[in-house]
Amino acid sequence: MSENKDVFLSNLDNIMTVRDLKMHFPITRGLLKRTVGVKAVDGVSFNIKRGQTLGIVGESGSGKTTVGNCLIRRLTPTSGDIVFEGTDLRDIDKKTMRRMRRTVQMITQDPFASLDPRFTVGDCIAEGLRIHHMISGKEAIEERVGHMLEMVGLRRDAASRYPHEFSGGQRQRISIARSIALQPSFIVCDEIVSALDVSIQAQIIALMMKLQEELGLTYVFIGHDLSVVRFISQNVAVMYLGKIMELTNSDELYDHPLHPYTQALISAAPIPDPIVDRARERILLKGEIPSPIDPPKGCNFCTRCPYADDRCREEEPAFVDVGGDHFVACHRVTGK
Repeated sequence: MSENKDVFLSNLDNIMTVRDLKMHFPITRGLLKRTVGVKAVDGVSFNIKRGQTLGIVGESGSGKTTVGNCLIRRLTPTSGDIVFEGTDLRDIDKKTMRRMRRTVQMITQDPFASLDPRFTVGDCIAEGLRIHHMISGKEAIEERVGHMLEMVGLRRDAASRYPHEFSGGQRQRISIARSIALQPSFIVCDEIVSALDVSIQAQIIALMMKLQEELGLTYVFIGHDLSVVRFISQNVAVMYLGKIMELTNSDELYDHPLHPYTQALISAAPIPDPIVDRARERILLKGEIPSPIDPPKGCNFCTRCPYADDRCREEEPAFVDVGGDHFVACHRVTGK
């Protein structure tokens, strides 16, 4: 990380600040049962501004979901700091973290697996309210559940039905209602539209933006669809093999991508206009993502980068601001 890291992380408007986050999973390999570490997340730093959305994009295996799980403390990071509203989440005890669960929520990718099929929809939404003792009394809980269902575009009588009676998009709305019922200020959205039809995706994204404006929510939006991430996010981080390659505001990233990996991702994303789509140049990456057990020396992307040279293969690039809060980790771009 560059020496300007403290400037990058010092804005008081940030609801969350992440410094040099690492999540390594120990595994054993070989006949000798040697213990090695899978570097799922390896030195990630970023800010999340209050009331805004940070998008995180990258190929499968880049570490996006692991970052999300660390942010809400489903996983305890190997090292680094996660400061949420002035409190470092890595230093708090289980009792305090239990209270924080009301404020820090997550909506997962699969609406079919995230809801308990044995519970009615009302019980699914009310479970958190009962656990955290937010509301007492059957009538009060039913009123809150009904109000949450209406907020996500469902009828109140859905509370008496079971999850299997609903479509995928409706189930995702129920998952959203369950999350906002606890009145959180921060939600990690992990691929929440990837399992849905395109028309339903647009409805869910519109709902999330509406709730963000009405409730003052802050999101981390993890996804692989670049157009969706751009639409909902103010800032976007591009991850590759556990590291952030590029980070800036969404328009700047998509209009002026600097890192070769970002350029390749954007060139592969479909464009609605067929004339423009046929005319643009596509960047084809060779090979597969290296194993996080044994990442390449130097730049993580050097094995697939069309511009990689000897320096890239030997020296890890610093993550630096090249101007206008546009952060890039690339020797070719920064010259450092």
